[in-house]
Amino acid sequence: MNLTQEQELLQGTVREFSRDEIAAVASKIDSDSKVPDGLFQKLPELGLYGIIIPTEYAGAGADYLSLLLAVEELSKVSGSLGARVSFHSVVCDTLKASSNEVLKASFLPRLAGGTLAAFSVDPKSSISWRKNGGGELILEGVSEYVMNADAAGIFLVLARANDGTGMLVCFDKEEAGDSMEIGAPKKLMGMRGSGTGGISLRGLKLPNSSLVCDPAAISNGLERLLIAARLGVAVQALGIAQASLDEEVRYANERSQFNTKIGRFYAVQDFIATDEISVDTARSLTYNVASQPLSEESAKRRSCVAKISASNAAVQAARHSIRVHGGYGFVRDYPVERYLRDARATQLFLEPNEALKAKIAGDLLQ
Repeated sequence: MNLTQEQELLQGTVREFSRDEIAAVASKIDSDSKVPDGLFQKLPELGLYGIIIPTEYAGAGADYLSLLLAVEELSKVSGSLGARVSFHSVVCDTLKASSNEVLKASFLPRLAGGTLAAFSVDPKSSISWRKNGGGELILEGVSEYVMNADAAGIFLVLARANDGTGMLVCFDKEEAGDSMEIGAPKKLMGMRGSGTGGISLRGLKLPNSSLVCDPAAISNGLERLLIAARLGVAVQALGIAQASLDEEVRYANERSQFNTKIGRFYAVQDFIATDEISVDTARSLTYNVASQPLSEESAKRRSCVAKISASNAAVQAARHSIRVHGGYGFVRDYPVERYLRDARATQLFLEPNEALKAKIAGDLLQ
């Protein structure tokens, strides 16, 4: 894919920042399940929170492909940080596509300036909505797995009425006050620094201006959000996959057995070649989908294919990297065991791959 000069500059800047600022603390982020405050503050300072936000709302006004290039570079070093920026940007994209100008003017400049966003569209959540006598929205219920929940200032949630009617609602954490409770970050196997926690809403009262889109357009709004999220998870996986492959190659060039570099053994070469093929194929597919408008009909199915391909490539590359490292692959002094744990999370994030396969088949069998 031919990148523009601006995209190459962004990619190079984030790659350098990741190498210089994140690499040294990536293991600590994982072990502590927390991003250091100083590093957190540098993300919006670098412009990573506002990549796709239009310039009139204080963002960079770049396209979604530019965002994914940045997220892949972050994820090569820390899957958790890649996930945080990715899911923040899903909220940014959803609001950018909204027809609610009041909501956009209120939230987008803040999101670009450093306020972190989180979202919940889990169909298994119990968040519901109803209207009171004054026409205000009342939200109740719990959503158990919300990435960025620990540090987010703006939340976007899918709420459903008793009749199944859904609404996408966006609100400020401070506006919610005591009506919202955020649980402690969950102790995850992978993506430990993603700040994933549960949220509980009790009689949260919001004005109608909190609606992201007209209820009649909820299906299109939700589908666009899911497409953006799938592509975000796909590039998280691509970053992890590439990091696993790079470590695989590096160690194969360093480690010797029987006076021979292990990279000369066919079994190791087979692992490396297989991973290069899988990662390159998944990257081509993911960026091809991202370079087209997210509203295109074909993006629904192809974003599912991209997410499955990339996450499977990440798990495969991480497993191969551990096998090439031998016993050292299980030691935390090396990052490859973290790559496998983070890669496994990308197969489960938002919609597990099994559910996406059902969507792909359902679309083809219509």
